Amino acid sequence: MRLVVIIVTILVLSSSASAGCREKECMPEEFVTDVVAGDGDRWYFYYDSVFSIGTNWFIIVESEGTSFEGYISFEFGNNLTKSIDVNFESGTSQKVENGSISFPGSTFSDEEFNRILYINFTEDGGEQTDNFQLKIQINKPPADDMIYLWGGMTVFWASIGAYVLYISSKLTQLRER
Repeated sequence: MRLVVIIVTILVLSSSASAGCREKECMPEEFVTDVVAGDGDRWYFYYDSVFSIGTNWFIIVESEGTSFEGYISFEFGNNLTKSIDVNFESGTSQKVENGSISFPGSTFSDEEFNRILYINFTEDGGEQTDNFQLKIQINKPPADDMIYLWGGMTVFWASIGAYVLYISSKLTQLRER
């Protein structure tokens, strides 16, 4: 019986510690755009508009493109920049290599609403061709230690109350003698 409880506990704890989903089916938001660079390729960006502090945040990039060569940079400002290199062989449709980008959960420390993520397309010659913006909500989840704090304070004050009742009853017994 004890072994079953240990196994169930391990399974519950390991499932809550799993990494974030990196598949486009898990992403609630989709941004579709036509890029002037190349032959007017259509680009798809899959993301979650809520960046939860403490967890990794992913954005997935796909294209039906055939002619763009350069890189795509993702900038939050304040030197928070990541980029993807894109080199399509001319005339062939293919997926973007390394088609996802992630920002670590420690990127931000404070809540912020409507933070802008700048998406910039730059061709190999260094010419910036297109700019797009996504609005991201940075969310600070409640601290887990607050649950322990409330639990600890409840036990502490219940103990103080029980001790006061115990001393009060002892003092009452002494007065009666």
